[in-house]
Amino acid sequence: MGTFGCSSLESGKQFSPEQVINNALEETTEIGAYYAEAELITTEKGKDPEKILLKEWVNEDGKKRTETQMEDGSELSIAVNDGKQLISYQPELKQAFVIEGDELQALNQISPKQQAEQLLKMIQDTHEVRSEGEKEIVGRSTYHLVAEAKEDKGLFGDQELWIDKETWMVLKTNSSSGDINMEMVYTKLELSPDFDKDQFTLELPKDVEVLDLLEDMQEPSEITLQEAVEKVGNPFLHIPESEDLKIARIEVMELQGELSRNEVNIDYQNKGLPLFTMSVFQTPEDLDEEIGALPGEETVKIRNKEASFMDLNDFRSLSWQEEGLTYNILFIDPSLTMEEVSELVTEMVLAE
Repeated sequence: MGTFGCSSLESGKQFSPEQVINNALEETTEIGAYYAEAELITTEKGKDPEKILLKEWVNEDGKKRTETQMEDGSELSIAVNDGKQLISYQPELKQAFVIEGDELQALNQISPKQQAEQLLKMIQDTHEVRSEGEKEIVGRSTYHLVAEAKEDKGLFGDQELWIDKETWMVLKTNSSSGDINMEMVYTKLELSPDFDKDQFTLELPKDVEVLDLLEDMQEPSEITLQEAVEKVGNPFLHIPESEDLKIARIEVMELQGELSRNEVNIDYQNKGLPLFTMSVFQTPEDLDEEIGALPGEETVKIRNKEASFMDLNDFRSLSWQEEGLTYNILFIDPSLTMEEVSELVTEMVLAE
């Protein structure tokens, strides 16, 4: 990590990028009540930028209200957490999720400062960091750091961070990964504001459908190969067993909500050791929408089909579409090669 000094502070001290990150991670003071507005701008190669507007209200007791919408005012989403219950409401869809009790605790919602801490920890060892001095963001003085990824296949690409000198909150980020650039910037920040008591309550209209979030996230259940065909809804291809290659488990995840599909996962073992997992599901109608390349992703040929191979640090996967179905292979054994998988999928047979 670089050791270029930041410009002098009012106290006369100078901080290297490493010191700025360490100070941000060690600082334990959490911001109390605040109101914030921010913009999230996503730019994908060959497409127009997409902007999401965010508003957030947080009081001293941790109650939170968040509103997000597209720049044109569409896709409004409202979430209110009063500490006992979380209501997430989409007016255009007339749908809402209500989560409370132990389920709410399980979500483990984190503050903006905790989010910043997680990001800073993730880039400490994977990026070269240098200082670009100080800059004012939303009327507050910040340290401007540039973090360049040491490896092209890293989970996070190049990052720029603007860290508040007083609160150590990240007030602006700019990240590039593959063909996608994302910028998040606070446009308004008020500390210790006065809130109306009704700000953290949300009355749902009578015509709103309240969905069961746990139902959408149900645990997978173990099934047979014949049952898997029934769950997918069509005969599908699978890799047959051999002397060493065995199917250890077949399970189905019955997804609800917007996904609304059955996804079958088949775990394969080689000589009793985990080798890879193959998943199959009906290809969604909107999956053809073109998405920019991600870091570590390349196009390969599998079964005379165009496929996507992802090699991102220790994560490797292969996915392709065939006869209305989507197949994905997740590499488990680190010694398993792409050539070996290619040979295996060539021998796939129909499960009926």
